[in-house]
Formats: sequence, C-alpha cells, structure tokens
Amino acid sequence: MTSGTPIPRYHLYGDGGEVEDFDFFHIETIRARSKPLGWSLEPHSHMHLHQVLMITKGLGRLIDDAGEREVPPGTAVFNPAGSVHGWTFTPETEGYVLSFTGDYLGSDDASRSHAERRALKAEATCVFETAPEDHRRLGFYLAEMAGEFDSGERRRDVFRPLLALVLVVLFSRSGDGGTTDRTPGFSLFRFRALVEDHFRTERSPEFYAGEMGLSVSRLNRYCRLFTDRTAAQSIRDRVVVEAKRLLAFSGLGISQIAYDLGYEDPAYFSRFFRKETGESPADFRSRQDLG
Repeated sequence: MTSGTPIPRYHLYGDGGEVEDFDFFHIETIRARSKPLGWSLEPHSHMHLHQVLMITKGLGRLIDDAGEREVPPGTAVFNPAGSVHGWTFTPETEGYVLSFTGDYLGSDDASRSHAERRALKAEATCVFETAPEDHRRLGFYLAEMAGEFDSGERRRDVFRPLLALVLVVLFSRSGDGGTTDRTPGFSLFRFRALVEDHFRTERSPEFYAGEMGLSVSRLNRYCRLFTDRTAAQSIRDRVVVEAKRLLAFSGLGISQIAYDLGYEDPAYFSRFFRKETGESPADFRSRQDLG
C-alpha cells in the first residue's frame, strides 16, 4: 500500500462529526454507505471501531496491508480498530457493515467468550470463507440487527447477544483469518492488548515500552503515527472509557469506581475525569440518567 499521503481516520466512513469512542454500535447496508460514494471507499482506518462486513450479493474488492483481493458472497471480513482498509464494490452489491467499540461487549475480559477475546485482540484484517450454514446464520443475525436498528425499541437487548453470536461464528473455529503483525518492532494491536490487560494498575508509558522492547520515544512515535495520540494519552483514553462505562451502567458509587480503576484518592480521580472530559463524574452520570 502506498503511503504518499496520510491515511484518513474516520468514526464511520466519511463522517466528519465527533468521534464516539464509548459504548457505540451501528449497522447499515453496504448499499446505503457505498452507493452514494460511487461504490468505492478509499483506504482509511477507524481509531475505535471494529467492523464486520459481509457481502450477500455482488462482489467486493478489499485493499489492506496485505494487498488487494476479491471478496465474493459467502465471505465475511473483520477489520479490527486501527487497521487500514478500503473497498470497491460492483454496482448493486448487497450486504451489511456492522461497527462497534470494544467496550460494547463489556470490559471484563474474563466474562467474554473465547471468540470475543480473539476478535478484540485480532492484529490485522481477518477474511473468513464461511460454510453455507454459517453464511445463512450470519445473514440472519445481521438482518435482525439491521431491522431493529431502523425501527426497533429493544436495540441493546437485541444487539449485544446477536453481536456475540456473529463473533462466535467467525472466531470460534481453529483458524482466525491468518492475522499477522505487519509492523516489525511495534504492533498497535499488541500495545492495545497490553493497555487492556494493565490499564487499572499501570499508567506509565515506561511499563508498556519495556514490555514491547522499545524506548518510550519510539513507542510514542509509533502511537502518534497510528493514532495521533501519545502512549500516555492512549492509556488515559482507556481509563476514561472504562470510567464512563462504570458511571453509566454499574450503579457503583463514584468512590468505588475510583478504587476499581486503581485510584486511592477519589478526589484525584474526579479531578482527572474532569480534566479529560470537561465534566465531573457526577455530571456525566446525571446526563446518562436523563438520556
């Protein structure tokens, strides 16, 4: 893949609005997103979103770090957050694109299924040639989610279990699409996996640089290249996402949330949260209750 110009990063492709990095889910048809764009999506990445794309009719051509390949019906593609990918489709191609942040599956790694853990730790684009029965199942799950997304009132109750089933179909088998670490000396996906495992107890970039065999300056250089954030900012981002999730959904007191996230002083946690988000933990929780 050429690198003469920066690869654009989007929330959803082409959207210029504020990036939603917290508890986000979206599903749409390939037609809805790509037909207005001439059936072509230039190479890009999503900083926070994992995506599943499945073609049910027509033909797609995927470009990613591995090159270009055709994607026929019966094939599903998983793009982990941060991976670069672009698409062209034959006119009137049909199928679905499902997008979600990792925390939509919950944050407790031990409570996630084996398939969910494998998906969230995927290191590159995964291409799955599904058996006919699995293709039928995926089509049913995605169609149910798309219908509920457009008109349903039970979105969260429907999306979470069906998303879990999609990942089970894709990631429960022995193969994982042949993912590889394509950046010698650094892997964005390994860095994110380390942050996921240690963000409650390790906030120092020196820890993560040491685990990856890099200097802090090299780690920061790669983090800025791939995410426009330093290593320290990326770690803080993960703490903030978890704090938001606990404030919105756990019912725990703010002091208990601070302790859960490794802060001995709840007041210090509140100051940290306000500095990072512009509002206090209590104000953020109140907004979720009103919503």
